[in-house]
Amino acid sequence: MRSRVRSCRVVVFLLIFSVLVTPAKTLLLDDFDDNSHIYLYVGDTLTLKLSANPSTGYSWGKPDNLLHFRLIASKAQQGSSTNPGAPGFQVFTWHATEPGESALTLNYFRPFEKSTPPVKTFHLSFTVEPRPNTKLSATAKP
Repeated sequence: MRSRVRSCRVVVFLLIFSVLVTPAKTLLLDDFDDNSHIYLYVGDTLTLKLSANPSTGYSWGKPDNLLHFRLIASKAQQGSSTNPGAPGFQVFTWHATEPGESALTLNYFRPFEKSTPPVKTFHLSFTVEPRPNTKLSATAKP
């Protein structure tokens, strides 16, 4: 009987918690989101999947000093074809850590060609807001 009461208390707590706190989300962006402005809450995750072909020597540069975010991962991902030289993706994942405004610029270039300008550039701007808490009001005020 005690375990049943304890289980009920846990379920009630989880229900109340899910109503009072806005859950974190994961936002997936790609090449089509270039020049966008994104709104996120602290705690949200942002994944950016950009077309790339590392077999040609090109890659998206490392995202340095993106304010209000922590880089979780940066990895190459194979496309739908397994043929040598087939295009794929470069995937970046960040976690929003604090409120504020930020901007990201990534360049697609060959790192060994120092004087050659990037072939493509990708821009995003961000607003990270504090995570809202939903409060249940006891009475409505007139």
